[in-house]
Amino acid sequence: MKNLKRYILPLAILAVLAAALALFLSRLGSEHPSQAADGTPWDESWTMIGSVLGVEDPGNGFTLLDNNTVLASNDLYYASWTCGEAAPYTNDEGDEVDLYPAQLYLLLQGCADAENARKAAEAWSDRERETYTVREERTQTINGQDYTLLLYDCASETNPYSRGVSAFTVYGASAVSVELTCQDGFTGDELVILTDFLGGFHYGTAGA
Repeated sequence: MKNLKRYILPLAILAVLAAALALFLSRLGSEHPSQAADGTPWDESWTMIGSVLGVEDPGNGFTLLDNNTVLASNDLYYASWTCGEAAPYTNDEGDEVDLYPAQLYLLLQGCADAENARKAAEAWSDRERETYTVREERTQTINGQDYTLLLYDCASETNPYSRGVSAFTVYGASAVSVELTCQDGFTGDELVILTDFLGGFHYGTAGA
């Protein structure tokens, strides 16, 4: 799983995956809800994240790279999309990985209840505030769902990405983290790309 190497995956996701990958198992997928929470009929072309979330194609040149239906027995789901051509990159541990001009990451954690989901989302966002240089923080409602958005610079010399934007939310008993990281040469507007992406999120009634 080259794209999950250290320093390529954003910190909020990496911290969770480090424990989850040790418990990796496979599952054939989840049953689709009949409709989204807003009454929209469920579209089977959406990328399914667990039984809670359906994601439209993000557009803007991004294509699906990974959709690991379940990473651990504690309802942890992960998917990623990339933009542009991959280039080889060697991290500080000497591992060669594929590096893209920009990459979207989605992590969904199923929790025991809404309070635990809130704590998980807060822990992820707090970790990013401590690690990156946050330029702006805002709350935004997108397609009926409230998100906390962080726009930041990647100050670490070991991180090949220069900037990013992340979104965090809670839906029912699920915590959701979405991150877009970009290299210097990427000319797209990361905030526009991420908000467009979130506009294509459809939460199933099973998550409410």
